[in-house]
Amino acid sequence: MNTDEIRARIPVIEEYLYFNTGGISPATQAVTECLVQEAQDIARHGPPVLMNHAGHHERLQAARQRIADFCGVGASDLCLTHGVADGVTTVFNGLDFQAGDELILTDEEHPAVKIPAQRLADDLGVQIHYLPIHGREDEILARLDDLLTPRTRLLALSHVTTDTGTRLPAKRIVDCAHAAGVPVLFDGAQSLGQFPVNVTDLGADFYSLLVYKWLYGPYSAGALYVESSWHDRLRVVPSSANYFDDGGIKRFEFATVPGPYYYASVAGLDTIDGIGVGNIATYVTGLATRLRSELVLIPGVHIENPTDPGMCTGLVTFRAEGVEGPHISTQLRNRKIITRPTSLKFSGVRVSISFFNTPAEVDAVVAAVAEIVDAAA
Repeated sequence: MNTDEIRARIPVIEEYLYFNTGGISPATQAVTECLVQEAQDIARHGPPVLMNHAGHHERLQAARQRIADFCGVGASDLCLTHGVADGVTTVFNGLDFQAGDELILTDEEHPAVKIPAQRLADDLGVQIHYLPIHGREDEILARLDDLLTPRTRLLALSHVTTDTGTRLPAKRIVDCAHAAGVPVLFDGAQSLGQFPVNVTDLGADFYSLLVYKWLYGPYSAGALYVESSWHDRLRVVPSSANYFDDGGIKRFEFATVPGPYYYASVAGLDTIDGIGVGNIATYVTGLATRLRSELVLIPGVHIENPTDPGMCTGLVTFRAEGVEGPHISTQLRNRKIITRPTSLKFSGVRVSISFFNTPAEVDAVVAAVAEIVDAAA
């Protein structure tokens, strides 16, 4: 993997040490050029949905196919959305929840899942149970088994959790849930692009994703996988002409689909595939391990990632005794090091390590954190 060549395609890192891909990825030249070209074409020739509807449809379906192939699903099972929240809301609205039904989330769910879940609780009387995410895989699965009851209607879990970057044993979770007759929805925001994922092999019923984190696509576009047996069982709230579409999965596309964002998403996937997801995972694992091993040497700093290396990802999260996470993250930003504070379970800092980051940048983060923590002592 030629890191210098890769870095040359990402303009923002000429000025910043960018460690927030888990929030919004930096723009690559290929994605930016695609969006600019699309805007120029629209200015010259008019909106393609009106001026060249057949061509627009063909390109959009090609983009759908490309995203589907990357996820390991059929294009006929993938609807286009604006992001994870769209997909989650579609599934939540599509199931006939009743008062007393139970929904299981992790205790690290992003607001994209947590807020629509709370709406089910407030409006319909759905009981929300939270799966604690800590310890080994077997311990997490044992807790999940304890939470499952005859009233459980759905598991809605992050494939990789947003704060501690814990990679859940997704296939084992699906098997456990399905044995109890419970469908599974995964939030794939932090998983796709970090390591190889085949959604079909996981057996998930629903998988909601976005392209503007680890897939390096534009903000904001996404997709929702709906396993084929759910196409007719999942209720559709009629909010667009697609409600009457005979094409199955398109019934779940409720808003106007911004074609250029999906064309540019393909450019992002080309970048990922050009490097290789396996190569990315190997490289990032090495840098993340380096960062954790150096941060833990700073007095008062504690790593909040799993102790099992197989459950770790490129999200390195830490907290410092007596120093709030937002303070550390702001001080890092003042040094042109871009991270993100965490707040779901503790006040800390999340460092997203990607394929364009370098060992020297990792060492710079460690040095800066040491200075900030020492100054705050």
